[in-house]
Amino acid sequence: MRVILTVLLVLTAGCGRGADAPATGPAAVRVTVTRDYGSVVLSVHSAPAGESALNGLRRVTRVGTSYAGRFVQSIDGLSGDRSAGVDWLYFINGIAPDSGAADVDLHPGDREWWDRRYWSDLVQTPVAIGAWPEPFVHGYGGHRHPVTVTGPACASTISDALRAAGARIVTGAADYRIEVETFAQAATELGDWRGRGLTVSLQDGHVMVYRGRGGRVALPAAHALIAGYQPPVAPGHAVVLVVAGDSEASACDAAATLATHPSRIADTYAVALDAAGTVIAAGGRP
Repeated sequence: MRVILTVLLVLTAGCGRGADAPATGPAAVRVTVTRDYGSVVLSVHSAPAGESALNGLRRVTRVGTSYAGRFVQSIDGLSGDRSAGVDWLYFINGIAPDSGAADVDLHPGDREWWDRRYWSDLVQTPVAIGAWPEPFVHGYGGHRHPVTVTGPACASTISDALRAAGARIVTGAADYRIEVETFAQAATELGDWRGRGLTVSLQDGHVMVYRGRGGRVALPAAHALIAGYQPPVAPGHAVVLVVAGDSEASACDAAATLATHPSRIADTYAVALDAAGTVIAAGGRP
């Protein structure tokens, strides 16, 4: 328990000053507050860039802290419950920082997302897809990265959507990449669900969905998934998003959903889809 608490303190630590100021325009930071792996959206506000993530949160919500201000205990009166393994954790552009919120700076166009969730099985989920098209447009920590998209011809729909959003698409190797592939190709990288913090994963060619306290379950109706992970580097240095299907056709339908209907994956950690590309489950949710 002491080790887990230490990790949580790092993830949500910090103290800062609150202030009220409007923020508008493309440079504004979007601050989203949810619960239960994004299943309930509690608030969405805009905050200015150029200050810490904690101060950005304080500008638009009421924040309660514990441990001498080092831990975000409550947001707008809703508290975590460490005895039940539930706390507030956060992402910047879909990436979980390894520093406290007072030590992470917000940059123009960033998306700050706080989620009150059960963490006992997965203390860290390094990448969440629900900030799409981030982090592929604005990157992380103010550093934009070139992006490569690989796979069959249908992967071009993702390239086109990202390019239109402002991402820099390149050919060849890149630290930020999107892979459209089959389950057979993705089996190794999406099999280590604990090691990579995957709420939707693969096991023996089947889609497994993490249900929080309900554990992992197989989802026979799922023929595709969209999930992200981080290679073993510091947060934001590299990101991989995988769009995989039990056939190339299923993978292509999932890619089309990602590219043309991004609202269907908003505020999710990872998703499972049927053969037609319809989202049928989101990781972490009952």
